[in-house]
Amino acid sequence: MQVLSKHILAILGFILTASVAQAEMTGGQVKLSQSGFTDDFSVAKTNISGSVELAFGPQFGMQMDLGVNMLNFADETATNFVTHGTYKLGDSTALGAFYGMDAVNGGRTDVYGVEAAQNFGTGGVQGYLGRAEDGDGSGTVLGVSGGMVMGNGVGIGGSLDHGSFDGASLTRYGLRGSFGLGDSSKMFAELGALNTDTGSETYAKIGATYNFGTNSGLMFGDRSLFNLLPGL
Repeated sequence: MQVLSKHILAILGFILTASVAQAEMTGGQVKLSQSGFTDDFSVAKTNISGSVELAFGPQFGMQMDLGVNMLNFADETATNFVTHGTYKLGDSTALGAFYGMDAVNGGRTDVYGVEAAQNFGTGGVQGYLGRAEDGDGSGTVLGVSGGMVMGNGVGIGGSLDHGSFDGASLTRYGLRGSFGLGDSSKMFAELGALNTDTGSETYAKIGATYNFGTNSGLMFGDRSLFNLLPGL
């Protein structure tokens, strides 16, 4: 995994040192959401995040994500920052590598990996495989998500994320419905479950997004371990 990490950092370094003067902002998103466990919504999380996508010509690009998570139950504020390096095989297909940092209560976890995305018509799918490391241990994370707009601004989607950390594992899956508010904004609601070694908890999530840029959105989702935890 150290070799993989070096390769990922080399790819990101190449993109970051490309001619910034020629960069073009092609997409972006601002998101606000609230999630929590249905049997005790005091175990809840508020997320505020923003992302921007830049292009360095027709094939190479980068995406930067910044998020703030207010963890109600733990009475902590967590932050995450992720940089993606992207290579587009066409207008609808992209490969990527990402490196990010999750921070809370003075501690930090590094997350890095590879990803791919395919858009089609009014929908798309994407997946990722990554590694998480901190001073106490390491783990593997992976996930897949997808969705489409059915008509009249109504959309459906789903996601599945799994993490395994030093012998413990958790899996989060959810089904989402959305409703467009014009060309750039939408509201969404999600219902799912978080399965751990000790049991399963149902969660609910509501939120809104605003897309901007020529592509009106992003190719990749944000990559953070906090996405695995609906509440907490």
